[in-house]
Amino acid sequence: MCVRLSGGHDSARRARELNEPPARGRLSETLRAYHSAAGSQPGVLAALRGEGWHWAGASGVADAVTGRELRPTAAVRVASVTKTFTAAAVLRLVERGELRLDEPVSALASEEVLGLLAEGAYEPTRMTVRHLLQHTAGLYDWGSDPDYDAEAFADPAHRWSRLEQVRWAVEHGRPLAPPGEEFHYSDTGYVILGEILERVTGRSLAAAYRGLLPLGELGLASIHLESLEPTPAAGAERAHQYVSGADLLAVDPSCDLWGGGGLVSTMPDLAGFVRALFRGEVFDRPATLAAMLAPVEARGAQGRGMGIRTLALGPGRWWGHCGCWGVVMAYEPDRDLAVATTVTRMPGNPDDRLSVGRELIRTVR
Repeated sequence: MCVRLSGGHDSARRARELNEPPARGRLSETLRAYHSAAGSQPGVLAALRGEGWHWAGASGVADAVTGRELRPTAAVRVASVTKTFTAAAVLRLVERGELRLDEPVSALASEEVLGLLAEGAYEPTRMTVRHLLQHTAGLYDWGSDPDYDAEAFADPAHRWSRLEQVRWAVEHGRPLAPPGEEFHYSDTGYVILGEILERVTGRSLAAAYRGLLPLGELGLASIHLESLEPTPAAGAERAHQYVSGADLLAVDPSCDLWGGGGLVSTMPDLAGFVRALFRGEVFDRPATLAAMLAPVEARGAQGRGMGIRTLALGPGRWWGHCGCWGVVMAYEPDRDLAVATTVTRMPGNPDDRLSVGRELIRTVR
């Protein structure tokens, strides 16, 4: 689906204005003002992209210890924003006829994962790919349990496996609802989708992403699955991220790696991906994006699609995803405007992740 701004003259005028130095200067001023007001944030990164123009900015430091300057080219762990990529990769398999949305998990997951689900009183014969994508499988979420965070940060060098995370969910939670009835956000489900991607393609998760998503063709050179593939030059410049008093770069990336999280990216590349997604450059058919955005028919699922949701960023209907550690990626189809932002210290209020994007969008209006 290729969605463009309505009104060709208005689009051209807006593109010209935003390419002029004063408009770019206003965006940079807004970012610096937000960073100054944020107080405790070491740094803020942002990028916007529209028809014929793009902007990226940074304010603050990349390393709170050394004071190294933060640059717009710095990459970060994007946490759950990875779920949009995972969902898109799964839907590409559906497009190709290699996977069905209503195929049961019992026919797709490994015996080890199925055994753990059975131990937890889950019914993988009733649980489908669609349920996993829509967070309606009733799976307990290890990713939102503070005890998991405490365990991961207490042993930062530990290398978590996919199976360990599913086992952790089974041992610390219980089925939350029968499949299809209620929305319950679940990293557990997306970890299982990561395994399904590997098993259906016969490739590693990193190779599956690259084989199914046109990251190279789109020029999104920084995006990579940390520790599971070589670090590209465009993703090597890292901003430190701070969570619960710890430097996230000192914690093994496997604590959030296997499909629910794990990607590293710059903000310009995130903005580029979500814009490409809506402009028909990721899927072969418009119907696939329509399926991704279709409302989830389950209790508590308002504004949710498959690996994507509506976000209250400003006027219009913004679609995107947030990452736990401060990252936001979103797109507004009517304006053909993409935004990606992050703060580098995990915000105390999750809604604070949206505030920098809101300020920048006001500047663009």
